[in-house]
Amino acid sequence: MKKTGVCPKCGGADIVRVPGGVRSTMDNTQNFVIRGFQSAPVDRYICCACGFSEEWLREEDLEKVKKYWAEAAQ
Repeated sequence: MKKTGVCPKCGGADIVRVPGGVRSTMDNTQNFVIRGFQSAPVDRYICCACGFSEEWLREEDLEKVKKYWAEAAQ
């Protein structure tokens, strides 16, 4: 959905992006991947026709997340 703008489940094109790191005023939820004392925001793409969603890390955070979790797994 991120690249095509089309839902792979239903074929719908009514896609919205919810940027990672946005806090809800109701329950203080956020969408991050932890990487040590910092975090990387995770963007959500949601199909408004069927509710299917995808989550994507931003390209600039991929190496940092990879490095942190590769070291944490050892």
